[in-house]
Amino acid sequence: MPKLEFKVIQRELEQQLIWPFYWIYGTEKFKLREILEKIRAAVLPPPWGEVSYEASETSVETVLDAVRSPPLGGGIPLIWIRDAHLLKNPELLSQLLGPSRKKSDLDSVCVCISKDLDGRKKFSKILLDQAAVIACDEVGESQREAWVQSLAKRRNLNLDSTLILRLCSLDPWTLDILDQELEKYVISNYSEDVLLESSLAGGGDLFLESFFSRDRKSALYQVAQFAQHADESFPLLGLLGWNVRHLVVVILDQEKGTHHSKLSGHLSERFRKWSQKWELSEVMEFQKELAQIDFHLKQSPSLPLGLWSSLVIRFCH
Repeated sequence: MPKLEFKVIQRELEQQLIWPFYWIYGTEKFKLREILEKIRAAVLPPPWGEVSYEASETSVETVLDAVRSPPLGGGIPLIWIRDAHLLKNPELLSQLLGPSRKKSDLDSVCVCISKDLDGRKKFSKILLDQAAVIACDEVGESQREAWVQSLAKRRNLNLDSTLILRLCSLDPWTLDILDQELEKYVISNYSEDVLLESSLAGGGDLFLESFFSRDRKSALYQVAQFAQHADESFPLLGLLGWNVRHLVVVILDQEKGTHHSKLSGHLSERFRKWSQKWELSEVMEFQKELAQIDFHLKQSPSLPLGLWSSLVIRFCH
């Protein structure tokens, strides 16, 4: 079986379908905690018992013994193995693999938590064929809005498009950071002032709207508000890059009749509107200009005073 999508495993667990063996890896800790909690909730409570091992301190034989011997207090073992990529002779665990089934048909559940899945190893190929392999990868830019909406829904929040875009533009961006910002937003009685600074702080969203709508007068007015403030102008460059990359995809979709853009909801409508104002060649030219600015910043971390006005005059009608 190929690697399973995060949502597929969630759906299976909700249906009480449990794999006897999971191999979970990746750097997105929020996803990892989510799936581990759902596995635990599906498998427990007793008569199941938990046994936890560190792979660097545990032999495969010890794990197999735990499967054969019920844990203290009785029950059927739920076995956690952390840093599973450090296991020696993991092929011996192959006897624990098998298809998903109802909990009543299981003798044990083994969950391996690893930093990666080494495709060069024979055991990795066995896992892909006979176990549940789950990649907890970083969330791509095109998936951020969906996660913002999903985590907001858990808190019964209905966010406007400006706040959604602001949360999508946080830098650095992880699900833990996003969840923390939403929690702060609720605790503060829905005040955006408590949120981490993003590229939208200080009216940056108004500049984006003006710039990509190619409204020169409005964009120049916004530039005057933030151009001298490095804490606002620096991150805005990153957000311009994020937006222009998606604008390229949207325009290409329109020209070729494809559906590569993964934007949805408010963002999809916003980019559709902007795409009516730009030719693909113009967007590509602007993208190259941003790349040159990025190169300049790596050589000298300061922005020319006239940079923002020049961009507006050059690319806005």
